[in-house]
Amino acid sequence: MKIEIPIEIIELENESYHLLVSCKVNQSHFGDLVIDTGASKTVLDRNFVPAYELLGEQTSEMQSRGLGEGSLNTEMVKIDSFQLGGLQLRDFHCALIDLSGINEMYKEHCQREICGLLGSDFLVKHQAIINYKSEILQLEIL
Repeated sequence: MKIEIPIEIIELENESYHLLVSCKVNQSHFGDLVIDTGASKTVLDRNFVPAYELLGEQTSEMQSRGLGEGSLNTEMVKIDSFQLGGLQLRDFHCALIDLSGINEMYKEHCQREICGLLGSDFLVKHQAIINYKSEILQLEIL
């Protein structure tokens, strides 16, 4: 079964576009994710997620690259619930990082904040199709 979720196309700078999709974490925290086909993993801002469970013993040694200069400390976690449109997932696994530096850029360019990046792990798993003309993200419910 496929579902369609509205996306928002924002222009950060002249002809520099990002795709945003709204999400809900743990039934009560609402935010915007950047759809990032170049991100290998879905990540959420550690300042946004109210409660989570750490996964594995090596999580504190993981690092993320590509979100600016250097590397960021990353923790792999499980959160109780994650929802995009009509797709609600329980025991959702993702990475947590501090996105405050990224959010400074968003505030400067478009007066917005993001709560994370929807990465290729999620997009491939749910056979995502992005329709730019209709501003829709189509996902397969597994």
